[in-house]
Amino acid sequence: MTSTPSLRIDTAIQPTSPLRFLLYGGLGSIMGLLAWLTPLVLWQYVCLLIVTTAVTLYLALSRPIPLHVSQPPLSQRIDKHWQLLIRTSRGDELWQAQLVAVHGYRWAVSLELIIVEPYKRPLLITIFRDQVSANQWRELGVLATISTNKT
Repeated sequence: MTSTPSLRIDTAIQPTSPLRFLLYGGLGSIMGLLAWLTPLVLWQYVCLLIVTTAVTLYLALSRPIPLHVSQPPLSQRIDKHWQLLIRTSRGDELWQAQLVAVHGYRWAVSLELIIVEPYKRPLLITIFRDQVSANQWRELGVLATISTNKT
């Protein structure tokens, strides 16, 4: 018995990404090199290092981490009733959202959403290619193409 492929996106997302680490590491290295080439006094380097560390830790710990994205049933509109499993500082939570836009790039897909539950706010999720399977990456690419052609 063969299983038919689902016509919905139901994607598990790995919480970590080597591609994201390389991107952020590369940007951090460039900023560090620029700071090193700048003639600063030792205490200015120490202040720069403290501020950079604080900002990096805040960004890493304050952003919700997507673990799973599910498209609504086929009987409903494609932009309504998306479900997101999100890891927050309070644990894993199920959120409901509306899809605003999808942007596809070579190594990442960016989902613009408006969270409906638990509270209304915008959210941007970037999913890197190495965080999902090849089939799920293809499905996200199709969604990005459809979303781009719709506007």
